[in-house]
Order: sequence, then structure tokens, then C-alpha cells
Amino acid sequence: MTLLPDTSTLLLPFRAAGALRVGVVLGRCQPSPWEEALLSFLGRIPGIDVRPLPLASQPRPVAKRPSWLTDRLYSASRAKFDPFGDLNAHAPDAATLDSAGAGCGVLIWLARDRNPNLDLCGLANHGVLTVRFGRRDRTIPFWDEATDGEATSVVTIYWHESSFARGRKVRTMETSTSQGLYLTLNAEEPLIATIRTLANLCLKFGEEGGRFEETLRGVPEEPMVAPGPANYPSNFEAGRFVLGKLARSAHLRWTTRGKAARWFVALRANSGASLIAAGGLDLTAFREVPLPTGTEAMADPFLWDRDGRTYLLFEEVAAGSARGRLGCVEVFDDGATSDMKIVLDRPYHLSYPCVVPANGELFLLPETAEARRVELYRFTRFPWEVEQVAALAEGLSLVDTTPVYLNDRWYFFTTTVQPFMETLLFWSERLDGSWDLHPCSPVSCSVRNSRSAGKLFWKNGRLYRPTQDCSIRYGYGIQVNEVTRLTPTEFE
Repeated sequence: MTLLPDTSTLLLPFRAAGALRVGVVLGRCQPSPWEEALLSFLGRIPGIDVRPLPLASQPRPVAKRPSWLTDRLYSASRAKFDPFGDLNAHAPDAATLDSAGAGCGVLIWLARDRNPNLDLCGLANHGVLTVRFGRRDRTIPFWDEATDGEATSVVTIYWHESSFARGRKVRTMETSTSQGLYLTLNAEEPLIATIRTLANLCLKFGEEGGRFEETLRGVPEEPMVAPGPANYPSNFEAGRFVLGKLARSAHLRWTTRGKAARWFVALRANSGASLIAAGGLDLTAFREVPLPTGTEAMADPFLWDRDGRTYLLFEEVAAGSARGRLGCVEVFDDGATSDMKIVLDRPYHLSYPCVVPANGELFLLPETAEARRVELYRFTRFPWEVEQVAALAEGLSLVDTTPVYLNDRWYFFTTTVQPFMETLLFWSERLDGSWDLHPCSPVSCSVRNSRSAGKLFWKNGRLYRPTQDCSIRYGYGIQVNEVTRLTPTEFE
């Protein structure tokens, strides 16, 4: 298992780094495996000069050791995935920070020693970034999330100008919690999110310098609590953790016995009820669309009315295949459907057949992440024939791209692929034109509402964006998010 996906999946696209020296303050001489991954990744970014800075440790009493059962649990987890190493390791005789950190543009402070009385002014040109793993900064990161069965695990990055006593919350990343016994496995996605986000913040400092500082000053400052001494779970807490995981596993095996998961599509007549109104969620009267002959699964349904007829476009997976194609059936008034025809088939996976009207024509914007580009097609004969007209983005694996036209501009919501999903926002003067990265990107770093779940829509003069909630599992549910402001420079 690695903490370093391919470089191109980690950095926000279309941005060049300015020259920037980044100091990474460590709490021990030998970085932990995840810190090594961060240093390695930052060192591969053109324009960034990364410097590891072990923090000089003061004499301290012997650190508290974990309880017997907690130690056994953590040791077994480390054998599977070891991002943090020995949690008691520290630097006894490291170089002082003042001499080693001179001239840094920004400091990433990973050491647990954060003296609230330390004057940070002058340590780095653009301030100091710190990271908090989990809702509480526990000695074993994400212990509470894994123990309590929480759906998501959170990483928060703070920016400090002058003191560790106060900070500005500049990024919050939310990933799915791995619910197994090996609790360190849960750290993989949050750590990838952390590496990626720290790198992108450094790029912003290198690119914008003082302008980015002014942007961060718009975030309210809040009091900070310094990490305390080692606080390991007791044998009782560790025992409760083990029993809870075993009970959960037994329950899942019992409730899913004899069942197989399969994607399918269901339809019902539109009653006109609002999905966003209180009490408006009514899932009765849905009827499953029969699988076409030779089809193993259907997903990502899009309905479109044309000339008084209704068509259903969807991702189709043929029996014995793992590669999606785009199929279409006509839906009749009684709910029956015509035979399926394949609209688009490529030697790479296709899904999410988003239909887009523009200038009196209809276009198709499918997911083509496996090809590492975003492709745009025009319907030459709706809905059965299409031709490719543009590649909107190249060299990027992006999923479920969904456009909206507002005030003479196109905006594109798109999502990076796992292991860390975040919503990027672009804008363009034309549907088939070149993209400009929106300055508010990423507009979501949460697994609860990053990935699009269909087209944006208007209701009573208000704009809504449906998104997938993948916190429990992929495609678990749908959230509806209101977009209250959208311009080329602003997003709320």
C-alpha cells in the first residue's frame, strides 16, 4: 500500500508553482512513513524547495506507553499499513529550528510540540500550516472515528500568522472511515488528502504570495488547543473496539447472506412533488426497469424529453464485462421501455451520460476518466448518434462532470477520483471552450457531497446541485445542495 498516487491525480490542474521554500517541521529526526511521503511528493513539484526541519526536543520524562491490548492492536495494524511508525519516537538532539528554517516561504508544522507562546512572526514569509487528524487530536490518529463507527474521518488544516494559540481553518477534508479491525488502514485516504491539500496550499502561496494571505485572512480566527501528552486508549477502550468490530462483521454477514449487490434503474411517474420540500421524499411507486438482454448492470440514469417522447440514457455493463457503455431506451406512457440501443462504446469505461442543451443543439458529456480526459460529444441524431467535438480537459482523471449555464458563462463541476474525492470548479465562455480554474476550487473536500449526482436544477428561482453521499459506501445516498452565489471569482 502506498501513500503516493500518480502526481497528476494529486495537484489542482492548470497551475504552475512559483519559487517557494517549504520547511517541514518534524518532531523527530527520522520522519514517519507518511511524513516521508509528504517530503518526497513536495520535492517532486517544480518550483518548490522542501526542507525537513527536525525540532529540537527539550528533556522530557519517559513517555507514557500504551496499554497492553492497545499496543497489540496498533502493532497488528502497523503490520498491515504503517503510516505513523513508532508513536513514541522523538528527536533527542536535533538542530534548532531558528538556524535551519531561515528563509522559508511557508512552514508545515507536523511536530506535536506547539508552544502557544512561541512568536511565529518571522519564522516564514507566509506563516505556518498545522494539521489536525480527527475531530480530536488523539495520539493514535482517527481512533475515535474507527471506534465509534463514524461514517467519515476528518482532517483539518489551519493557518497561523503569529501564534499557535489562534489559527484559521483553511481546509477540512472528509473521507470515508474504514470500519475494520486494522485501524491504521483508515488513515490511508485522510493522509493522501492531507498530502494533496498541503501541496496545493503551497502552490497557492508560491503563485499568489501575499494575495493568498489576504484570502486566508478572510477566514475567521479561532482559539486553538495545543496537543496534549500521549493519551493512549485504555485496555477497556481497546476491548470495546474489538468487540464492536466483531459484532458489526457478524451482523453484516447475517443480514447480507444469500444476497448479491447489483446496480439497477427504477422509474415512476412524476407527481410534481418537490424533493427539497420538507416531507417531500416519497420513494413509493418505483418500478424496476428490466435489464436488457445480455446486460449485467444499469447505472447513472438520465431522463430527457424530446418531441413529446421520453428517453432514458444510462451506463450499461454487458454480462462478463467490467467496462461501461452508454445505452438508451425509450420510455412509454405506461412505464414500459423499448429495446436498448448502444449510443456510445469506447475501448475505455464510459458512464454518467449527462445531456446538455446549448445553442439549439444537444450535447453529451459522459464520464471518460479512464481515458484521462473529459470528452464532449454532439448528438447528430438524438438520442442514437453522436460525434465527438472537443476534449475539454486532457491528462486528468475526472468523474461526473456536470455543467450549468449562468449569466453568459458555463460552469463545470467535476470531481477527482478516489482515494480522495474533491469537487473542482471551472468556468468557460463556451461549452466547448478552454477551461479556467475557478479561484474557489476545490469547492468541496467532503466524501459526503463531492461527486455530482445529476444535473443542476432551478426551483422557485433558486439553484440546486445534487451530489452523491459516498460516506457509507459509493453511491450510498444523495444530497441536494443550494448554490447561493456563482460568478467567475465567487462560489457559495
